[in-house]
Amino acid sequence: MTKKRSDKSRYPSRYSPGGWVSAPQYITELVCEKKALKDEKDLPVKFWEIKEWRKYFRYQITLANKLIKEFGERSVIAALRDNRSWKTYSLRSPFLKSIIEEKKKGLPAERTEDVSYGFSEKKLPEHKTNNNKNSVISKLKELDEQGHS
Repeated sequence: MTKKRSDKSRYPSRYSPGGWVSAPQYITELVCEKKALKDEKDLPVKFWEIKEWRKYFRYQITLANKLIKEFGERSVIAALRDNRSWKTYSLRSPFLKSIIEEKKKGLPAERTEDVSYGFSEKKLPEHKTNNNKNSVISKLKELDEQGHS
């Protein structure tokens, strides 16, 4: 994630305010957003740092890289935005792959001009979450250090 748009990081992130992300990160954000909707959960800013989402995010970003290599980023993004994939919450879905193939055939050649990605900035949840919770071990170490002072 970068603060300035570049050739590599050219997609706006909804979960890193004011930041830009690469195509695999952007695609993974879209998929995680769909999964959060399915599970009726809110995705907080930098959700990939939360233990609950970390493993899922990493797995999906690996799949995103494979799909981009095979079909191109525009085809994958177009397929995720297609109405037929509204409840697709994994990039492993064979159903999604057929839509990606269809989109690849119907898309014009890659463009280099600036493109709008059609969403507004992510709204923060009304309640604040504490994503930096201490583990039991860190609390015990802290208590031990206080006892030796």
